[in-house]
Amino acid sequence: MLAVMLLTSKGAAGVSGSGLVALVATLAVIPDLPVAGVALLVGIDRFMSEARALTSVISNACAVIFVSMWERACNRARLKNALSLAHEPEETFVQPIDLPG
Repeated sequence: MLAVMLLTSKGAAGVSGSGLVALVATLAVIPDLPVAGVALLVGIDRFMSEARALTSVISNACAVIFVSMWERACNRARLKNALSLAHEPEETFVQPIDLPG
């Protein structure tokens, strides 16, 4: 079953909702597992997809911080300021645009 799932899920990470298609394709090949049970997953698949995306974003952010610390390229004072709860963004001056008319 693991080999079939590895084959059917190739390229599925970049397409939203493709995990369900890969699951159905895997269950259709294996006769002992019921394909009808997938209907229960359709209702919560969108929430699962959002949770997977959120997990991916958080893990990528942690990996970036880890690698920058490992490479000694992390400005820890700036990182601490950005992650603090009392963070106030730096004010930037925006030039007003003169519209004709």
